[in-house]
Amino acid sequence: MSKVEILTKKDAISVLKENGTQVDYYIFDEFEIHQCKISPHSIQEWHKHEKIEEVIVVTQGDICVKWKEDNAIKAETVSKGFILRVKDSIHTIENRTECYAEFNVFRMVPVGEVKREVIKNDKIMISESQL
Repeated sequence: MSKVEILTKKDAISVLKENGTQVDYYIFDEFEIHQCKISPHSIQEWHKHEKIEEVIVVTQGDICVKWKEDNAIKAETVSKGFILRVKDSIHTIENRTECYAEFNVFRMVPVGEVKREVIKNDKIMISESQL
């Protein structure tokens, strides 16, 4: 088995949702990556997660993220390059524009351990002569 896995759309589970979002699901043992394309003037269902952490990276266009906080609905429009952590919020994503918007969703189940040092320091430099 190869040490590097290169995936394409044919490796994904592709779904066109009724809300106008095309999702390509890449599902792994400990995390998922969703490549999403949301059609103009569409909105996803309001939802929340009890155990999943979602991190969203906008890759094209503008999306409006809405969430409930302190008994109020808050909204923020974000563009390409923005990163969202929805945490345990009740939230939805809306495309208010005339163009498609795209974003990637990284989903994982945190276990409550701070792993910053491992993440920051887990890189071993290898020179070409060591290959």
